Amino acid sequence: MTIYVGIDGGFSGGIVAINNDQKIIGKWIMPVIKGKTSEYDVDNIVDIFEKLQQQDNDIKVILEKAHPRPISGKRQCFTTGDCYGIMKGVLTAMYISYEIVNPTVWMKEMFKGMNIKDKKVSIMWCKRKYPKEDFRASERCKNEHDGLTDATCMAVYGYRLNK
Repeated sequence: MTIYVGIDGGFSGGIVAINNDQKIIGKWIMPVIKGKTSEYDVDNIVDIFEKLQQQDNDIKVILEKAHPRPISGKRQCFTTGDCYGIMKGVLTAMYISYEIVNPTVWMKEMFKGMNIKDKKVSIMWCKRKYPKEDFRASERCKNEHDGLTDATCMAVYGYRLNK
C-alpha cells in the first residue's frame, strides 16, 4: 500500500498520513519537548515514521519548504528551519521518499477557487473533504489545529501528484 504523508513544519505544525483511498490513517501534532527552550522530539518523529513503514508500505512525503517570512521573528524562522533540517535528515536516514514543495505551489493547487489569503483556508477545505474528522489538537481544544489541516492538504496534494 502507498501512504502519502504531509508535513507542516514548525512547533505548531503537524504530520498527517493518508492511504490510497485518501482516508486519514494517522495524524500527529508536531512532536515537541516543551521546556525553557522547546525542541523537536526527534525520537517521537522517528517512531511515527517507523510505524508508517511497517508492513512494507511505500511512503511518499510532501515536506513544506521552509523559508524566512518578513512577518516572522528570528526565533520562529530558526525553529522552522530547524524542523525542516530535522525532517530531511530523518527521512533520508530512513530511506523514505520525499518531495520538497513551496507552500504557494501546494496551496494554489489545493485551494482553487478559494480565498487563499486567509490562513484558515486549509481548515475550511479539510472540513469539506473530511466532515467527520476531528482536527483539534486535543479534546479540550475548541478550535481546529491548522498545522494538522495544512499537513492533511499536503498529503492529499502528494496523492494527486502521484496519481
